[in-house]
Formats: sequence, C-alpha cells, structure tokens
Amino acid sequence: MELTWSGKALVVTLLFRSIFGGYLIGMDQHGFDDVESALTVLLIYGLIDIFAALFLLGKRYGLLGIIGLDVIFLALQSVFTIAALGETVDAGLHDPLTNWWATLLMFLFSILTLIFAFKIYRETRLSLHVLESPSP
Repeated sequence: MELTWSGKALVVTLLFRSIFGGYLIGMDQHGFDDVESALTVLLIYGLIDIFAALFLLGKRYGLLGIIGLDVIFLALQSVFTIAALGETVDAGLHDPLTNWWATLLMFLFSILTLIFAFKIYRETRLSLHVLESPSP
C-alpha cells in the first residue's frame, strides 16, 4: 500500500501523538502519583496506536477507528476544559488551564488527526468509486 501525502502526514501526527501520550503517562504516574490516570491514558493512546497499525496494514476500519476515537476525544476534552473554566472540577491534579500548553497540544493533535483522516477517507472513497465504475 502506497501512502499519499495525507497518509504520511497522518502517520507522523500519530507518531508525535504517541510520544506525547508517553509523556502524559509519565507525568501522571511520577509527577502526580496517579496510577489510575496513567493507565487510562495508556488505554486511550494504546487504542489510537492499534487503529494506526491497522490503518498502516491497509484496513479501512483502522482509519474509521482513528476518526471515531478522535471525535470522542475532542468532545470529552472540550467538556472537561469548559467544566474547568466553570471551576466545577477539582483543580488539584489535572487542571487544563494551569497546564495550558498540554491542553493546546491535545487539541492540536486531535484536530490535525481528524483533518488528515478525513482527507484520506475522502481520497480512498473516491478511488473505490473509480474502481467500481464499469468501463465502456
């Protein structure tokens, strides 16, 4: 399978995202002494990496899984950030406003992943229509 420019950009974005996820796991476990949160982050980024591997193997549901996880991830991160602005959450451990650069990177990685994934989805859908059309 030959990757398009969007496919290569998606893989690079997911690679940096995995590195960032490793940083978050380390901060949760050692910086905040919160093993449960570290395991949750490991699960989230592990699922993203599994779907990325499926995408690299040419499976369409790998790409759909990446899109689905990112939509859920963006929605939950937005709700958590809005709740933190309203000061209804415990600002002790995971305050997204204090750690604004990590919050910004999470949103940036999710949005870039969605942009590239939708471009790839559109490209592959169009190429499937070309393959399925009868030749005269």
